[in-house]
Amino acid sequence: MRITARVQPRAFTRENFAVVRLVGDGATGELAQLDVEYSKLVPLRTSNPLALDFLLCAASVYAIDKLILRACATDSWTRDIALTLPVSDADRWTSASRHLVEALSFLTGDRWDVEFVPLSSPLTRNRVRRRRWRPVPRPQGDIACLFSGGLDSLVGVIDQLEENRDQRLLLVGHHDGQMAGPLADQQRILNPLRQQYPGRFDAILARVGHTSKGPEITLRGRSLLFIALGVYAASSVGPGTPLLIPENGTIALNAPLTPSRRGSCSTRTAHPYYLATVQRVLADVGLDHSFINPLELRTKGETVSLCRNLDVLRTLAPLSVSCAKRGHKSSWRNRSVPACGRCMPCVYRRAALHSIGSDTEAYGNDICTGDVDIDARDEEGPNDLRACFSFLKRKPSADEIALSLLANGKLDIGRLPDYADLVRRAMEEIRRLLRDKGTREIQRRAGLLPRGPRA
Repeated sequence: MRITARVQPRAFTRENFAVVRLVGDGATGELAQLDVEYSKLVPLRTSNPLALDFLLCAASVYAIDKLILRACATDSWTRDIALTLPVSDADRWTSASRHLVEALSFLTGDRWDVEFVPLSSPLTRNRVRRRRWRPVPRPQGDIACLFSGGLDSLVGVIDQLEENRDQRLLLVGHHDGQMAGPLADQQRILNPLRQQYPGRFDAILARVGHTSKGPEITLRGRSLLFIALGVYAASSVGPGTPLLIPENGTIALNAPLTPSRRGSCSTRTAHPYYLATVQRVLADVGLDHSFINPLELRTKGETVSLCRNLDVLRTLAPLSVSCAKRGHKSSWRNRSVPACGRCMPCVYRRAALHSIGSDTEAYGNDICTGDVDIDARDEEGPNDLRACFSFLKRKPSADEIALSLLANGKLDIGRLPDYADLVRRAMEEIRRLLRDKGTREIQRRAGLLPRGPRA
């Protein structure tokens, strides 16, 4: 499908961002209009139009990823998408198109083609209507940091502020107007975090999405949008300002627990190869902002146990959310809590908190007591746990883990042993949780008991 991002001349939304419509070819017609909460970005006063180009590109990719059903693809997954995008410097972006397509294809698992054309109308209007005008202080920072409301980003912020006492952080959050969860997650942590570190950071929580409801729920493209917002914020600080992307190595690598979970069937939001490829895109166009993942070689358990201020972390961790399936509550035993307890992000989180004696949270399903029916075939709920237990029982060697990581995406061969050992340590954290708290049946299913009669 060919889609064009059309910028309407001299037409702006109430947020003072250009009216941008995503229009398909032939009978497809208009798919949606982009929704960019530019009022949150105006105070940044970025002077680099290339950062705004990148934001438009990422917002378009994010919207298209939600608007085109994978079920319509020949294999029910891989879509063919050709995007025409207006930018401030078409020549520069064309020189970056190979790396951009490489990054997009790796991230979403689709076949992308991106064509850049000259932008003939401004994307923003910095003038605001007088009746709505009020002075807005300019957010400040020495370094930009993505802030999702999850446990990893919380640790990333705490570590950075503890290690650099004279540094100020600029936190960047993203939410979609059609999904209330991420904004609530971020807001819930910010005020208590300010009480712990007064005057040490500013935060920009921007809404970016599209107007019509998107039927596709895989959301593989959100990572690019989140990074683009971070780059936009970093560019307001100045050239050379790095962007922190705190994500523990286990989730970043997203090791396939079974062969069926390889490739883009697993999310790749902070995969080392993906981040390196996006970094090349920025270098190609001249955006000088390096990516730093300070947690790349840490498991989730190591992420929390090595936190520079465990007292602050223990206080604020219950306010964070790690669940990947928080909206699917129909089969939960406890529906009054924010996390399912059975998806892999929840499992990694619980094992991590157990490692510091803080596994006190309630979940929709308790994997240790048998709330999850591992043998159920009529729902998605047990899929992650089945795959996890299968991996634990197989006990793959370091070489086998390394091969599965390579099958899941390109990696630096020199770092492959470190990555494989990281996965091994992460799975040992889960084994420790199940040994300490799991029923004998759960331990048997995870291969933690000697073979013999059914316990």
